[in-house]
Amino acid sequence: MKGFLSIDSKFYKYMTFFSDLVILTVLWTICSLPIITSGAATTAMYYVLTRQLSDREGYVGKDFFRSFRQNFVQATFLTIISLVMAWIIYININNMQTSSFMFPVQFVLCYELIITMIYIFPILSRFDNGVFGTIKAAIYMANKHLLTTFTCLGLMAALVIFCYYQPIMIVVCAGVYGWLTSLMFMKVFKKYLPSMDIDPSLTNAEVAEKEAAEREREEMLRRIREEKGQNRNEQDKEVQDKEVQDRNTANDNE
Repeated sequence: MKGFLSIDSKFYKYMTFFSDLVILTVLWTICSLPIITSGAATTAMYYVLTRQLSDREGYVGKDFFRSFRQNFVQATFLTIISLVMAWIIYININNMQTSSFMFPVQFVLCYELIITMIYIFPILSRFDNGVFGTIKAAIYMANKHLLTTFTCLGLMAALVIFCYYQPIMIVVCAGVYGWLTSLMFMKVFKKYLPSMDIDPSLTNAEVAEKEAAEREREEMLRRIREEKGQNRNEQDKEVQDKEVQDRNTANDNE
């Protein structure tokens, strides 16, 4: 029982992870209540989750509010821009004639706005590109990595439906969505910045040492895979030789 409840046990790690998701969801909900601050809250949530995926130590509440303060101005400005764009598109759809050439264009703009918003705050949590640089990066990534984009849309729809039938899951809904999408965003972001997981507090020598260790680990894994492949080929060859020998023996007996 002692081992089951120890800090190294899987049960303890799972419960810590679950409690972190609950805390994140509560913090995100409270900080998003004034709608214009929802962007800063979302940025802070992704900052905490991506740090955890990078195996960096920290405290959920402390890291959340640190990012909330640091990115508040940019995230709020981006939120206001998005709300204004959404309102303009809504007005156009309701007042524009369906026969107008611009009517279907509004739905294209609505689609682009939605998928851009999926990426914009995760990007802001990890990159310092400025407001317009963040917008450009979000538009580019959202349209380039369509599999990730559609998966995020699907997850969002699935969680909304799930919470509708299981309201108790609302307590972790935002955290679960943030964590699942963070797994995908980190893979996307690493394509543009492979060293993004390196702690900025490390010296150049420590960074070089960590990168060398990572390369050595990848090389070791490659060799292991090659050795497994060679062993598998040798085993297959032995099986084939034995089958041939058995057939020859059977023919001789006949």
